[in-house]
Amino acid sequence: MNNILKKVGKSFSDFVYKNFEKDSGNMLLITGITGIILSTAAQTAAIMFNKKYSVSQKAFMIPQELTDGTITICSMFFVTKPIQFCAKKYVKSGKILTKDMKNYLRNNNLLQKCGNRNFDIKNSINNIIYNTKKSDEFIKSSKNTQDKILKKHHKMLDTYDSINDATLAIATTAGSMFSTALISPFLRNYSASKYQKVNIQIYDNIKKQKMYNNKTYNYINNTESSMKI
Repeated sequence: MNNILKKVGKSFSDFVYKNFEKDSGNMLLITGITGIILSTAAQTAAIMFNKKYSVSQKAFMIPQELTDGTITICSMFFVTKPIQFCAKKYVKSGKILTKDMKNYLRNNNLLQKCGNRNFDIKNSINNIIYNTKKSDEFIKSSKNTQDKILKKHHKMLDTYDSINDATLAIATTAGSMFSTALISPFLRNYSASKYQKVNIQIYDNIKKQKMYNNKTYNYINNTESSMKI
């Protein structure tokens, strides 16, 4: 049993590392959505198995709880994703740079292209690496020299990935906070007001039905009493 748990744990950790090593922004988004799903499921189960609530109350409260959870998830996703996209474009086009990366781009005559819509730092660095490997100087060099030549370029790729990852993490946190603090409450309140109107109508119908049943019951009893007399 312990071996099985270790294998499952290792497989899960490998999956997380492989998919989210350089993508902590999406990891934060997924964990946030997962937390909301679990919280909604727990709240729904608590209502479902609470004997203090009547069937009619549960019929109103459970759909509302599920709707609130769905609204929160959709709000978080559709607010955060565009913010992530914009942040990624800023990093990709070179609007967000470290000092080392700025010097690197300047030395390779790429700094003037930063900020342009179609500029892609990562592709540009990969092109530099490709051209470097095709050069006569690189081909004729020893393995150690080749590694030294490529080292600074690979270092810039790592720097780019770090900047991109950190920026997306910040963007995801900001989007989640904005969605949770402003968008979701507004949408949930709007949804709750709609559910409240429906609930009031249901209760009114139940009352009317009870009154009708009572009148019918009384009428039948009175009729039977009269017939007996």
